[in-house]
Amino acid sequence: MVVGHGLRERTIEGPLAPGQDACATEVATRRYRCRACGAVLVVVPRGVAPGYRYSLSAIAWALALWACAELTAAEVRRRTSTAKVIGAASATRWASLRRWTQCALALFGVATPMSGTMRERAGRIASFVAAHAPIALGPVPLDAFFGAPFCRPH
Repeated sequence: MVVGHGLRERTIEGPLAPGQDACATEVATRRYRCRACGAVLVVVPRGVAPGYRYSLSAIAWALALWACAELTAAEVRRRTSTAKVIGAASATRWASLRRWTQCALALFGVATPMSGTMRERAGRIASFVAAHAPIALGPVPLDAFFGAPFCRPH
């Protein structure tokens, strides 16, 4: 009852590899339509979170840089985001870090820890994601970048 319903391009942001400049990348998503109920299903490539602007690798990288490498939110944003113009209120903080920490279950399949500061919680999430790296390279930010596509929400 499910049939192909076309392709749609989607823009995903973030670095393609740890340490590279952030860029916007077009990815093809495949759409399917259920003939019985009319619902449209969208299938995205591994490492792309439905409804999120950044790749899972970029999100995990950002959380790990903020929590484990203890970089400032502004520095993490500079390394992860393609945005060049930032408002005065956001010059020293990045709300996405807190939002991603709170959405860890939907993103990576790990429940957000309830204790500790937001940065400490992000560190525990980054460690969980890093444990999914196919080959452990050592630093948590690096392993989190490569482990993110292998974390699947339940």
